[in-house]
Amino acid sequence: MSISQTQTQTVAIPGRRSEGRRSRRGLALPLALGTLLTVLVLLPIVLMFLGAVRTGTFVDPRAQFSLKSLQTVYTTLPFLRTLAVTVGASLLVSLIACLAGIALAWLLARTDIRARRVMEQCVIAPLYLSPFVGALAWLILASPNAGLLNVMARDLFGIEGTIINVVSATGVILIMALYNVPYAYMTVSSALKGMDPSMEEASYLNGAGTFATAYKITLPIVRPAIISAFFFVFVLTCGTFSIPAALGGTQAMPFLAVDIYRSVATFPLDYSRAAAIGTLLFWISLIGVAFYRFASRVATRFVTVTARGYRARLVRLRSWQLPAVAFILVYVLLAIILPYLALFYVAFTSFTSSSILDANFTLANFRAVLGSVSVQQSIWNTLLVGILSPTLCVALGIMIAYAVRRLKVRGSDILDYIAMFPIAVPGIVFGTGIFWTYLMTPAYGTIWILVIAFVASYIPFAYRMIDTSMIQIDKSLEEASSVCGGSHWHTARKITFVLIKPGVLSAWILVFIFSIREISAAILLASPSNKVLSVMSWDYLEFGNVQNATIIGLLQTAILGAGIFVGRFVLRVKLSAAV
Repeated sequence: MSISQTQTQTVAIPGRRSEGRRSRRGLALPLALGTLLTVLVLLPIVLMFLGAVRTGTFVDPRAQFSLKSLQTVYTTLPFLRTLAVTVGASLLVSLIACLAGIALAWLLARTDIRARRVMEQCVIAPLYLSPFVGALAWLILASPNAGLLNVMARDLFGIEGTIINVVSATGVILIMALYNVPYAYMTVSSALKGMDPSMEEASYLNGAGTFATAYKITLPIVRPAIISAFFFVFVLTCGTFSIPAALGGTQAMPFLAVDIYRSVATFPLDYSRAAAIGTLLFWISLIGVAFYRFASRVATRFVTVTARGYRARLVRLRSWQLPAVAFILVYVLLAIILPYLALFYVAFTSFTSSSILDANFTLANFRAVLGSVSVQQSIWNTLLVGILSPTLCVALGIMIAYAVRRLKVRGSDILDYIAMFPIAVPGIVFGTGIFWTYLMTPAYGTIWILVIAFVASYIPFAYRMIDTSMIQIDKSLEEASSVCGGSHWHTARKITFVLIKPGVLSAWILVFIFSIREISAAILLASPSNKVLSVMSWDYLEFGNVQNATIIGLLQTAILGAGIFVGRFVLRVKLSAAV
């Protein structure tokens, strides 16, 4: 009797110890990930708010705490006017982009339009390109005095005055809407493809026509997705720097994002004011994201997937086939074809001429720019950032998704929230926070500060795509591996990570595209040693050298194109799923 009691005690003690070790191991991962995400995501925002109540930077011994900058930004008329213009313009851009996106989504998802797959790739193609390069191209095309379209209209048709003025409030709004249409299109298109088409079929059987069915059945069902798209575009537009800055800055349309840059790039430098403007822009974006998340949750309630093989009835366009195709081609013409024709024209001519036929084409411009040591360094920096940022972003996204979905770690809801938090933070605001966070560290002024900024900004996109891929994997496959004696790591390596590979590659390509074309955060953190091509192009434009800015823009586009080619044809990534 005593022997059995002793044996029981000796077995129980190691059991309790092993449970304690498992408990500690269970806490280690969420604590490590939570700490890393806090430093990457939350700390820059907190320090930005702290910087807004100081009279100088943290390294300035004379700096004191003061509410002067916040009071100036939140209460004075110039900033309130800029706030009103930013919000009003963003709402208008969202409205225009959503109207166009809805029309394009309906045409491509519910009609028998020709070459549907090609058309869809054309519609989402602007996502692969830099909005700043597009704005630069439209500056060449439609500036009031020297714009190619205006000059040609005067020479060929004798039209006096300006027919298109992109350096105006109207021009800025239309160009921003033009490059935000794909976001609205993809959100609405996804809802249309996911809804139950039997409801539309019932409407047709009861005698309703095409437009009556679309108005009374289709639009009400996808209304939450439309609202979601509206506020997503609103948040993106509020934090947009490149387009309003390239098309006239504060003269054409005062924008909060442009004011942040001007505060730290022009004398007198006022870092505190930049931080204060960043906090104001942060609150606006946070409100927009709250509406977006609410609309996204509601949208999922209205999406019903039918049994496999059930296809929606396609509306026959008949005589409307040509106008529908023309509508899509006009969008592609305005967003891609015309801008890049202008870029190539300026880049390969010795001077800008009013007559394209009389222009002297040459490669000397490219040779001169490529021969610049600073340009060569910026190309290397761009490639380095474009490879490191998505790699680290995807690695972090895999760890978070696996911890949340498979390990079921404690605090997984908190990890999910922090990982998605940067959605609410525009790039220019994150750049401000990163500046305040790393100003006193060795990373400041190096390429690593850009990598940190990009990883923090784009972790939501990588994490959400990988998380979605992981949700779609049947757990029985992993359970079978565990039953056969496979460890967590062995199961993850041999089964989970193999099955989510398409989602991982899609996430990598998406973050690569964003990293190469990013300018909002990069321009605040740029130094002579870490300039990337987007910042180099902006610098040339600031000094009035449009030709060199154009060449840099084309180099940036070439890198983007090479990455997309590798993703599409080498890695076999379905790019429409990566954006």
